[in-house]
Amino acid sequence: MKKRNPYKTNVILLVVMSGLFMLTHVMHFAFRNTIDQPALPTQYAGYLPLDSRAKSARLELKLLFGNAPDSRKILPPMRDPKTGMILLNTLQEETNSSDVNVYYRLDTNGNLRDSLRVEDYDINLNREYIIHPDYYYSWFLDGNSEKQEYLSVNKDLKLGNKALQQEYEALYKKATLVQFFGYRMLWGKNGVTEGDRRRFYDTKTDKTIFLIQNKWYALFGKDQEGMPGGEKKKTLDSIKAFKLDQLGVPNPYLYLANFHKESKGYKGWAGTGYLNLMMGKDTLKLKIEMTVEEPEGQNSLNYHHQLQYFRDQPMSFPIIINENYQCYILRSRSTNKL
Repeated sequence: MKKRNPYKTNVILLVVMSGLFMLTHVMHFAFRNTIDQPALPTQYAGYLPLDSRAKSARLELKLLFGNAPDSRKILPPMRDPKTGMILLNTLQEETNSSDVNVYYRLDTNGNLRDSLRVEDYDINLNREYIIHPDYYYSWFLDGNSEKQEYLSVNKDLKLGNKALQQEYEALYKKATLVQFFGYRMLWGKNGVTEGDRRRFYDTKTDKTIFLIQNKWYALFGKDQEGMPGGEKKKTLDSIKAFKLDQLGVPNPYLYLANFHKESKGYKGWAGTGYLNLMMGKDTLKLKIEMTVEEPEGQNSLNYHHQLQYFRDQPMSFPIIINENYQCYILRSRSTNKL
């Protein structure tokens, strides 16, 4: 009689036990999905997907922009407190040669006025201005989409240390915005080249820009970082973001009315969230994909989704961004076409 190989026997037993273990877990999840998934209440059957077709008798979603296949993120919207204009910034691409930012302007009624595409590194905002160390845009203020040059001061580096400080202090006193750029970032990034970049790097030439009566001046010179006063940088007003992380907790604008479980995961459930978006006395009812984590101890349920909702008291409409980087506003259907 052939002797049984104990190693082969152990392998077979291990495979059988693993199979039974996996089957137990599959049956467990199937059982949980069956017993923990109630039928959807009838009042939620008429909720609509969040897209540009969503509308009620008095409200509708208006798509402002979206469907960019290379979008990376949309930054939180900003609002100019003086004019009420709204700025939206999408980062569409990050490469070794440049970042691609696309900016959008909305007026106080939610009309999309225009957009500006900027491909470069080191782009930032200083109040209403889009700033690069070598140029700026006043587009958000006046719609001018052309790069504008700074008015150079001491670019020939003829001012001595004392005269340079006096010039700095004179400009600083008159300026409403001030921003500093150190020489290493200006001239040494990606390797020092020839010409002015080499000269400015070797002389450790910084640059400080000053906004004086709607014109930007750029002062060239060494050791400006230590000069008195420091930067004067400002931002536009942030627009309040509302969260949808609790079930049935209303606010004046939106709330999560119901969550319907659809499939059991390792730590929670995937399913559909049913949202009520309010504007005045009117409501638009929408549904979105959501997940919920089961609580530990006395903690409340933790809901996860990709919807972003922004609105402030002075605004007549909310801004809504979904997981596909599509940006909408909620508006009254009685409003004239945008």
